[in-house]
Amino acid sequence: MSSATLRCLILGRDPSGESHTLLTFLEPHQGLDRCLIRLTRSKTTTAPDLFDECEIQIEKSKDGGTRFAKDYRLITRHQGIAKNHRTLERACRLASMIRKNPPPPESAPVCYRIALETFAAMAERPRPDAAYFKGLWLIIKDGGWPVHEQWLAHLGNRQELAGSILTQPLDAQTCDEETVAKLSTDLEHWAAGEIHFVLP
Repeated sequence: MSSATLRCLILGRDPSGESHTLLTFLEPHQGLDRCLIRLTRSKTTTAPDLFDECEIQIEKSKDGGTRFAKDYRLITRHQGIAKNHRTLERACRLASMIRKNPPPPESAPVCYRIALETFAAMAERPRPDAAYFKGLWLIIKDGGWPVHEQWLAHLGNRQELAGSILTQPLDAQTCDEETVAKLSTDLEHWAAGEIHFVLP
């Protein structure tokens, strides 16, 4: 058995049998990956949670089979996300977007940074709706897709609104939540139709 320690972001946590959890995580060099971690009731052990930035020591069998987490070390937990249901929904949606549309290895470092900064903003700052819109925009743009030329440029009278959301800091946003939500949905539908993004 060989092992490696990975710094990563937890994007999914699903039951797997009676004694394990399947973790889906984003790693800044390889992109999306998965491993199994044993459930524990120990008070001295930190259980993985969604949106955690962490280090996982992973063992890999020689035959290339299932990977297991030997050790889990929490770096940052974005606790503020869970304090508001709508914030949690938006964070889960961004995590799902990345899970369903994993970045190629060459885009993984930037996608990791965007996701980490977006989750931190949702946890600590106002306007998680605008944070989601900005995060999704940046992930699509970094993937090399012509989102500025083909989506933003064809928004008509909404182009200035979208531009202001993207350029203003979260604590200076003036656009109402309904407008931001509609623009986010519009951007998602464009991504699904034009660049074949799979929506959650």
